Amino acid sequence: MSWVKQQKLPAVEAIRFQGQPCNDLSDLWRVLHQSYNAAANRSVDLSVLDEVPSQATCPWVPFFLLEMQEVLKACSNVSAPGPDHITWQYLKVILANNTCAVGILSLANACLLLHHWPRHFKESVSVIIPKPGKPAYDTPKAFRPIVLLNTLGKLIEKMIARRLQFDAVKYGILHLNQLGCVAQRSTKDAGMFLTHLVRAGWAKGLKTSIIAFDIAQFFPSLNHSMLTSILSYFGFANCIVDFFSDYLVSRSTQYSWNSFLLGTCDVDVGMGQGSILSSILSALYIAPLIRIFEHRAQALNLDTCILLFVNDGLLISQGKTYNKTLPELYSSYRVVIDLMVIFGLVMEHDKSEIFHFSRVYNDSNPELDLSAIGTPTLKFKTYWRYLEFYFDQHLSFKEHVWYYSTKALSMVKVMEILGNSSRGLLPLQKRLFYRSYVVSIATYGFRL
Repeated sequence: MSWVKQQKLPAVEAIRFQGQPCNDLSDLWRVLHQSYNAAANRSVDLSVLDEVPSQATCPWVPFFLLEMQEVLKACSNVSAPGPDHITWQYLKVILANNTCAVGILSLANACLLLHHWPRHFKESVSVIIPKPGKPAYDTPKAFRPIVLLNTLGKLIEKMIARRLQFDAVKYGILHLNQLGCVAQRSTKDAGMFLTHLVRAGWAKGLKTSIIAFDIAQFFPSLNHSMLTSILSYFGFANCIVDFFSDYLVSRSTQYSWNSFLLGTCDVDVGMGQGSILSSILSALYIAPLIRIFEHRAQALNLDTCILLFVNDGLLISQGKTYNKTLPELYSSYRVVIDLMVIFGLVMEHDKSEIFHFSRVYNDSNPELDLSAIGTPTLKFKTYWRYLEFYFDQHLSFKEHVWYYSTKALSMVKVMEILGNSSRGLLPLQKRLFYRSYVVSIATYGFRL
């Protein structure tokens, strides 16, 4: 079946970087490495963490055998292997032997006890894949690197990530307005939160204005010094802080473009997408930023709410008129820009958007001039797409329903062309396809 074979990258024009085309592989590797490690020389200000109250040190308990078995059971057998070429299916057979399982468990606990991450586990392959839905694929920003790690190291990382997730929620380390990279907080939760906030404001006679912003190259921009300092401030055990001090340094990767593979490159900044630890560590990285924003906004008498889903952020202001909400959003946006610089992050201002929610028919939709801070003027749109939800000013969701009903009907038509040379899909297969794809697409966001 052709759809289970290796997928080639689409035909694209020559990648351009800073106005110059990449005409050979050496130029391509150099451009990719510079693009995905652009944050290597960015400075951060660790003193900003003094604005966050430090927490008491959390205890750390060694891993248990059952814990490792539960993590291993959840691993997909079809997941792509890393540089060691060991599949999850093969590792599951090995660890079915109790002696081998106890040995690997001892290795995992020893890594944390000795604050050491073996160099073998620091090696990776970064597969370059295109971001879907881009109008052109002639810049590095139209692609993303997905990191393939050694499978045994990945198992230990999954165990650590699971424990960090639990502790972060148990001890209230993550902010309630963080809805991405956190267990049991999905895009639907973000959409329901926003819809509830708007309707609650309408009940009080308030209009809601929103600025949506995007953090550029979020995962590759995480500063290692800032990250370890954050772990210490949030009270994680000393063995965890010291472990990540070694885990984050002396890492290397090889870039893979179709069948071409580059030699080893040093990676001294960021977390690779594909590592299970990147999700929880990025959530921990952004948590103090939200708390510091709230503290500074309160000092400036700004009644603005901030919501973050991974690297997609919202600034939300409510008021009787736009004369109140727009100045608040302007000041809040400046505060966020300052904090991003302090944390070594960069905002993509050309992706920032403004949107207004109002119950008044044909209400005005003012734009927001941000030219004074070097940002283009934000203009109102008829429809606003956020986390694949389509919002309109009155929350009627007509555009959302039209889009997903059309997409669901298109998927039904796809069933007609599936099958082999002698027959189409069996009724059981059609039922599985319908329940797995058509229903999930047609009902996306129905709770909103």
